[in-house]
Formats: sequence, C-alpha cells, structure tokens
Amino acid sequence: MFDETQAKPYTPAAELVISDLETLKVLADPLRLSILEYLMRPSTVKRIAEKINKPATKLYYHFNLLEKHGLIVLVDTRIVSGIIEKHYQAAARVYRVAKDLLAPGSTEFDEGLELTLTGMFAATKQEILDNIHDATINMASDAPWHKRMNLSQSRFDLDIKQFAKLRDKFSSLLEEFNRLSEENIAADRADLLTLKMLWVTYPIQGSADPDPGTNGTNGHK
Repeated sequence: MFDETQAKPYTPAAELVISDLETLKVLADPLRLSILEYLMRPSTVKRIAEKINKPATKLYYHFNLLEKHGLIVLVDTRIVSGIIEKHYQAAARVYRVAKDLLAPGSTEFDEGLELTLTGMFAATKQEILDNIHDATINMASDAPWHKRMNLSQSRFDLDIKQFAKLRDKFSSLLEEFNRLSEENIAADRADLLTLKMLWVTYPIQGSADPDPGTNGTNGHK
C-alpha cells in the first residue's frame, strides 16, 4: 500500500485565489472538490479512487484538469513494478474566489455565483451522505460525540454592534483552531480526527440597513 509519508515534502500555499471563470468551473465540480479534500496530503490517483469508491480510470481526467489549472501539484514520481506512479498534493490549504469575480454587475457574476454555491453545497451534501453510508458518521442517538453530525439552522436578531461581536468571536475561534490544525499536520500526528464545518451568515429581507458611512460598527468593516 502507498505510504503517504514517503512522498517528497511539499508545502501548500496558505491560500490560492481563483480569479477566472474557467478555473472556478474546474474547482466547483463536487467530485473534484472531494479529490482536493483528500489531497491535503500527497496521494495517488489509485489511492484516492479507493477512498472515494470510484474507478481510477474515471479520475485521470479530473486530476489532469486540476493540475492544468494549478489547483493540484505533482510532488513526486516513482516507478513501482515497472509502472509510473505519480503523487499529487493540493496546491493550497484554502481556495478562495476573488471578490471581483462575484461582483454584481460583472458579466460573470451570475454564472460565477451559481458555480460557487452549487459546487460548495452539492459537495457538502454528497460528502455527508457518503460518510453516513460508510458509518464514518454515526446517526444513532447514543453515538459517541465525536462520531455525530451536528446540523442546525439558527436565526439571530441582533443590532449591528452585537453582530460584529458575534463575527469577531467566531473569527477568532476559527483562527485559533486553524492554527492548531496546521501545527498538527506539520507534526504528522497519527491521532487526528478530520472534521468539516460550513458556516454561512447572510442578511434576509426586512433587515435594518446601518449608516453606510460608518458601517454602524465604530470601525468594524
């Protein structure tokens, strides 16, 4: 079996900004998003195929697209039993869509936003279903806390300063645990649990509009 720790060391960029629609189309595909998740550490097409239960022959096209657009990197090549074995890794820890690509009024706005939202939510939905079916997520009422899925939708009626406080506290919490995650990966620890979290906040119709001159937050943007 392929030992991921033997691949040549490669340090992904902290962030990769997607600034063109063609690359966004490549990134937004749910299957390719799943591939990227597994390539946070170096791996091969065959190994990823085993993890996502897909034939390796079905993945080469997707790997080629990801590499062509700079989303993954070839980090090592070996000959194993006379067969060339290529090891790939994600080019970055975080992929972010450039704001101007999603700016209202641009010719690419509707398609770019549709691709971003559809890709993100479709990939999350499929990942949850796959992990329930293979028992990675335990849906039993008495399941261990670290095997459960937490799914909820919340509504907060806050003034702008209270919302800024919520945002700042949550951002600080994310920064803390992102730092811990990076340290754990760098230490190559074998006892790590991989967790996913999707957090979205957005105003809805009927929300008050604070003074745009001050953002209503005394300096908060």
